[in-house]
Amino acid sequence: MADRAALPETRPVVSRFLKSRLGGGCSTRAYYDEPEEHAVAVVEAVGSPGPLLSTFSTASLHAVVNRLDGADLRVELMVTVRREHAVAANMVATSAFNVLKSGWLAAPGVVFPDVVREYVPSTTTPHLMWAEPFAFSGLGTVTLEGIAQDIHWLQGVPLSDREVDFLRVEGYDCLSARLEAEDAQYFDLTRSSTV
Repeated sequence: MADRAALPETRPVVSRFLKSRLGGGCSTRAYYDEPEEHAVAVVEAVGSPGPLLSTFSTASLHAVVNRLDGADLRVELMVTVRREHAVAANMVATSAFNVLKSGWLAAPGVVFPDVVREYVPSTTTPHLMWAEPFAFSGLGTVTLEGIAQDIHWLQGVPLSDREVDFLRVEGYDCLSARLEAEDAQYFDLTRSSTV
């Protein structure tokens, strides 16, 4: 395997921090792209934030440049789903590879199209929109010892096609307010659209 597939030396620091925040049964796995030239670490927290849910978060993406309006904002990506959707680990890894390999911007209000549908073909919410983390406290902007830059966690919110259209017309704040007002179950990949 090429050296390019190595994970950053700071990965264990982020993994330990995540395990302290997420709780549940935590483990860390490396995911590789198809030619095994790139790797991303994903922390898997089964039973977090509740017994019927699981949360998956990258722990190595902070080593990759993520430019927003000229600033380099380092990120980690996470999703929370019903426990039976363990394929969400692949959704997070694929999203990380989009940033790592293709230079996609990860920021609040940015949608990664069809990431959910790739792994859950029957989903009603095929797209992932990134948002400030809301399911866990202390995961906004984080400073960790031994890591030069702050890390900004982003939580994936699965969206329907109509919700993505609404986002494009009305904007991030309006869609966020609508999802909250409708009590959209952010962990349910087969929920009804709020639009």
